[in-house]
Amino acid sequence: MSGQISPQGLQGYQSYQRRLARGAFTAAVTVGLVIYLLGFAPVAKGLVLGALFSVFNFVIMAYVLPHQVGAFKTQKRATGLAFVSFAFRLALLAIPLAVSLKSDQFRFWAVVVGLFTVQFAIMAEHLIIRRWMGVRSTQEPSA
Repeated sequence: MSGQISPQGLQGYQSYQRRLARGAFTAAVTVGLVIYLLGFAPVAKGLVLGALFSVFNFVIMAYVLPHQVGAFKTQKRATGLAFVSFAFRLALLAIPLAVSLKSDQFRFWAVVVGLFTVQFAIMAEHLIIRRWMGVRSTQEPSA
């Protein structure tokens, strides 16, 4: 295998990534709105802030992955890109945590939960939609 990603595989991967990111953020905003209407504004704001940065983190990771896999001929360059991407994404995730610690408008624990929004969406899709409901997505990236 040459490490190159076919245009059809990349298109399916990007479609899956967009669908997952949109669904995760929409779910977090919906839950946040319900929590806000129940009178817990700092919790709702923290959840949505964390979810926003969770989606940013996922989009950056999803954008870099095809470049890391197929663009570089050497392991050293691919490893360098992976390290820079990882360091940048960790710094990005620190921003909402710092904001929540400095401001009473956001609950720290809600931001932490929000930062796991994409991971919750991936688990929900695999455990609930695929296993329990037996639904297979037709827009998955091909292996």
